[in-house]
Order: sequence, then C-alpha cells, then structure tokens
Amino acid sequence: MKLNFLLGFSLLVAGLCGTSPASAQSDAGSRALAVQLFDEAEALFAKEQLAQACPKYAESYRLDPQLGVLVYLAECYEKNGQVASAWGSFREAEEIARKRGDARGEHARERARALEPRLSYLTIEVPEPVRVPGLEVLRGGVPVAPVLWSARAAVDAGTHQVEVRASGYKPWQGSVVAAAEGGSATLRVPKLDPLPAGASAPAGAADAPAARGTSRRIAAIAVGGLGLVGVGVGGFFGLSAQSSLSEAKGLCNENDYCTPRGDTLRSSAKSKALVATVATGVGAAALVTAAVLWFTAPKPDASIAGNPARRRQAWVVAPTPGAWGMEVSHAF
Repeated sequence: MKLNFLLGFSLLVAGLCGTSPASAQSDAGSRALAVQLFDEAEALFAKEQLAQACPKYAESYRLDPQLGVLVYLAECYEKNGQVASAWGSFREAEEIARKRGDARGEHARERARALEPRLSYLTIEVPEPVRVPGLEVLRGGVPVAPVLWSARAAVDAGTHQVEVRASGYKPWQGSVVAAAEGGSATLRVPKLDPLPAGASAPAGAADAPAARGTSRRIAAIAVGGLGLVGVGVGGFFGLSAQSSLSEAKGLCNENDYCTPRGDTLRSSAKSKALVATVATGVGAAALVTAAVLWFTAPKPDASIAGNPARRRQAWVVAPTPGAWGMEVSHAF
C-alpha cells in the first residue's frame, strides 16, 4: 500500500509541478553564489570601490532576491551617484516590505522620498511622423517601451546613447547628457531615411526579432524532445515498478512477511519508482519550458519573408537575449 501511494503521489507531483532534485540543486547553487557575491560586494563597498560593488549586489539579488540585499544595492547606487537607480531600488524595496509587513519598508520609503528632488529626467521625443511600423527605440541597448516615448523618465546622470531602427530604414544613433541633481534633458528623434531599393537592413536591426523567433522555436523543439524522452523514461520505470510490486505480492503473506525474492522485488520497485519520479519531473519541466519558448517566440516579419535578399542571412550560435537557451542557425 505504501509503495502504491508513493508511485501515484510522485507521478502526480512530477506531472503538476515539474520538480526534480536537479532543480533543487540548481536553486541551492544559486543561493550559494548569491551569498558569495554579497560578501564580495560588502568588501568592495567598505573600500569605497562602488563601481565594482554595485554590480555584485545586483547580481546577488538577481540570483536570490532578498529584501536586505535590495536595500544594500539601493544604498550602493545612492553613494555611487546613481540617483535614479537608487530611487527605483528603494521604491521596490518599499513595495516588497509593505506586502510582507516588514518594518524596513518605512526606511526604504523615507530614503526614496529624500531622493526624489535629486532625480534627473530624460525625455526621448518620438513625434508621430517618425513612428513608422516596427520602430524600435533603445537607450543603452535596452528597448524603450512605446508608452515611454515622448514621456519624461527618471534616469541616472551622465551620457545616454540612443539608437532608433526599423525594418527598411537606415538606423539612427544619438546621445544626450542628463545633468546631475535635478537636471533634465530632451532628445528628439528625427525621421529615419529609407534604405535604397534592394538594400538589406544592417545586421542587428529589424531582422533580430525574426532571428530570435526562429532560434526560440528551434530551442523549443530540442527541449521538447528531451521532455518527451524524460516523460517516456518515467512512464517506463513507473510501469516496471508497478510490475515488480505486483510480482512481489505473490511472495508475501498477509502479515507482510516476504521471501528473499519478494524483498528483492519490493526494493527494486522502490528504486524504479524514484527513477520514474525524477525522470517524469525533468521531462514535464522540459515540456513546459518548450511550450513557453514556442509560444513566446516573435513572429517573422512579413516584409522580410517576401524579400529574398533579406532572407539570405548568415546565422550564428549565440545566447538568446532575455531567454533561456542558445540560438542555433545556418546560412540559407
């Protein structure tokens, strides 16, 4: 009875949650690395090496998001003159603490309010005539959401690089300096110049979403295949464990005493049940990951699909930005 319950429960949990010892080990490894990075950041902060300390605090928080680490990160940003980053981190810490009923929320709120008069702002003006289909605006290599176009946004003081691109147009780049301590700056994006007829867009322009979409689908197929193998192995060992348990029943009496052969079969059934749980959990997790990769992959641009010159692109193997996996590609 106990073994039957173990088999049913383990397969149910694996199917619903996709948990496995491997994922638990990964979480433990991330926490250990987060602690190491935090200790290194503390040592650098004590030496006033803020430019090196803040990224380590940030990575420690990314690996293991602890409220205390976020507060330390905000303080590091503030001391390093990154007022907007500090303000945003304190606001985030305030919100987390409020939800948890943590007293540190009041401290974070006060620090954020004290920084507000010191914030610098940047406005990237994108007039309506400039907003051609597929337009992308990036600041420091990070996309700026359309809702923030022509809107004032808090930024750290210093020089900000802005890139604007769209399929079928020449990309444009500009820079603007945001003054410290309450300063503001504005950058106006000009109309993009169309590419000459038959010319292909520069590498890394609007072809990037299509490349990422194809790469994610390739990764989804690969990960999904591994998931199916994992589920198949789990099912095989689950059935094998059930078979061993059924065979053992004939070698045990009503008082649960078994012959040596019966004990061996029961032990084998338990081992197979464990393998079934792990394999099914890993397989289920892989299938979920594959589904996410597939359904979140950007769709190909119809304008690119209809242009043979733009389809002939050299593809490479590289990490997929903002997602799990690798981009696998070849020349058409």
